[in-house]
Amino acid sequence: MWMDQHQAAPQESGGSGYKFIPPRHDPLMMGIARLITPLYLRIVTQVDRVEISAEHRKLLEGLLGQRVILTPNHPSYEPPVVMQLAGMLHTGFYFLAAREIFEDPLQNFVCSRIGAYSINRGAKDGDSQHATRQLLRMGKRWLVIFPEGQEYYLHDIVLPFLPGAARFGYGALDDIRRQGNSEPVWIVPVTIRYHYRGNVDKLIRASLARLEKELALEGRGSIFERVQRVTFCLLEVNERLYDVEVRDPADVDMRISRLRERVLMDVEHKLGMHNVDLESPLRNRLRKLFVAVSRMRRSAESSYERKLLDRRSKVMKAELQRVLEFVAMPGKYVQEDSSAERYLDLLGRFETEVFGKLKFFGPRTARVSISDPINLSDTYEAWQADNEGQVEAMTERLEDCVRQRLDELCEQYRTEVQG
Repeated sequence: MWMDQHQAAPQESGGSGYKFIPPRHDPLMMGIARLITPLYLRIVTQVDRVEISAEHRKLLEGLLGQRVILTPNHPSYEPPVVMQLAGMLHTGFYFLAAREIFEDPLQNFVCSRIGAYSINRGAKDGDSQHATRQLLRMGKRWLVIFPEGQEYYLHDIVLPFLPGAARFGYGALDDIRRQGNSEPVWIVPVTIRYHYRGNVDKLIRASLARLEKELALEGRGSIFERVQRVTFCLLEVNERLYDVEVRDPADVDMRISRLRERVLMDVEHKLGMHNVDLESPLRNRLRKLFVAVSRMRRSAESSYERKLLDRRSKVMKAELQRVLEFVAMPGKYVQEDSSAERYLDLLGRFETEVFGKLKFFGPRTARVSISDPINLSDTYEAWQADNEGQVEAMTERLEDCVRQRLDELCEQYRTEVQG
């Protein structure tokens, strides 16, 4: 196991009370995980198939034994899909994961023993950075990094990538070169898209009926009209709750934007955060807030204070999750493309908002697609000349690869359905 070989142990890092959780590969736990993962995907996410073309599987198999970073998109529950991919390749992966998933003792025990290790997002985490470069130098198993950093449950959208994957890759390559080793470090953009099977129209109408009953709405008109009615109802309720002024009722995007801003400012005020950059991207503001809320508990000086902060942080996290899952969605998501999948994405967010439980529809197939592997050695000299400039360029390249492949998978699915 990695921890035993390198005598690593949880260390204080990146803020008071935070302990770095190193990766392990426990053969027994890995075996159990491979047996349970398909069942978990089927029950929790309605995914009962994970597919990859023979061509793309061969591409990956050709890289086995080399140093590789996989960078999948992350709209929802992708780690189990990637675990399935590892099983297809008869190997195991390391996963760079947010420290929050290790707060639960059971998740900590399981995740660390199937190759996940922690990073304290929004803070300097020297232990995690050192571990990442060390794992890449060793090259025993591939490393999975989700560059979007946060799931968002809209499957036809790619959020802007964070630079960690490229930064870690070049850093590890530099370490390798300093050791006199000429072997490469590869980054492979991975795109995952979910395709529905069966009577999708039936799923849409059943979801609308549940929502309309709960919201006391009439179930008349076209699907688009019914979805629009639900959208306006949810907006109106939340606008009243947060006392948001409505200037143009027909401008859904503006209404969502104003509501989102009110929720964010409310949480920032409660946390005592002043001089907030209102022009900062939504992703960055949310990340800072999630980190600040997570740190609240660690500032407690007694068990009693910890309990109070626990209650307060749960409320704030729930509000931030609502921004991410409901308030942050684009108002024109189904107007730009009124596919059945986008309707179900939207209705899934609505059901989560209304009923308080994450909702997935199915059965679904998770289709995995691979872009051409990128050899970081080809741009190593450019990185030496301008570290951050080349990291930014590579990050944009990875994001473009995933977004382009996602568009291709969307079009491929439409062709299959129409055929």
